[in-house]
Amino acid sequence: MSAALKLAPTVFIPAPARAGQQPDRLASVSVLHAPSEAAPASWRLTRRGVAVVTAAVLALGVALIWLARVSAVEPPAATAAPHVVTVAPGDTLWSIALRVAPNVDPRAEVAALERRNGLTSVDLIPGQVLRVP
Repeated sequence: MSAALKLAPTVFIPAPARAGQQPDRLASVSVLHAPSEAAPASWRLTRRGVAVVTAAVLALGVALIWLARVSAVEPPAATAAPHVVTVAPGDTLWSIALRVAPNVDPRAEVAALERRNGLTSVDLIPGQVLRVP
């Protein structure tokens, strides 16, 4: 057994409580009174207030839509290919295909030119007008 279990516990009891005496000072008492005024009423909107709030919300919405439209990024302008090409001296279907559609496979563009213009051979005449696909 440990030494702590062999000792009896000691409790301090104040002197007035031991003798059954009243303490010199009593606790202070606060008196609560009922509130004299009723609690403030909750907010209520009149018809004019509803109209003002509605107009403000609509104005804010229109302003946000306008701001979004003004600040939107515009798409880059597409470079439109000409709809017709006039054949110059020395032009070939290959050179016209490269000029009209530089980012497209020239073989596919030559085939499209032949189909669109009803060409049966690759011979071109200067001044001939070709429709571009």
